[in-house]
Amino acid sequence: MSGTHPANMFVCECITQALFRLMKRRPYHKITVTGLVQEAGVSRNSFYRNYPGIEDIIRRFLAEKTSRWWSDFIVSPDRYPHVISEMFYHFLDMKEEIDLLYRAGLSHLLMEHIVLCGKQSLTGEWKNTYQTAFLSGALCGLVNEWILRGMKESPEKMEQIFSNHEI
Repeated sequence: MSGTHPANMFVCECITQALFRLMKRRPYHKITVTGLVQEAGVSRNSFYRNYPGIEDIIRRFLAEKTSRWWSDFIVSPDRYPHVISEMFYHFLDMKEEIDLLYRAGLSHLLMEHIVLCGKQSLTGEWKNTYQTAFLSGALCGLVNEWILRGMKESPEKMEQIFSNHEI
């Protein structure tokens, strides 16, 4: 069954939501595939057909949320100058899930996701490659600190800090 087949998409959504529900109730390291599929109401085969492991649920969740955000963003050229603040709004939209990741010691998955998103825009030119790596790293540090401090500053303030290097 294809990953985009409606039944498969439903199974993946059930698994994803079950994982986040379990993460609210117990430590991440105590979540098992057996407990997860019971919570989701799906079979182990359904889990392994879609995911190599539990962390891959989170990776797919982040990729899909970002893909939807980017699809909405890219059709509005008037928003382009504010891509950084728009990105912080995107993170705010996932605040509950991001808080769960940080509480579970899985912040590296968000940082990995930010770096992967940067790599998708590479042209292959060395200058662009190094600039993208530099900006992805800076953004990771800024996002991480913002999350650790409770996401208190507005996305506009975070864009100002990033753009003006007010660090």
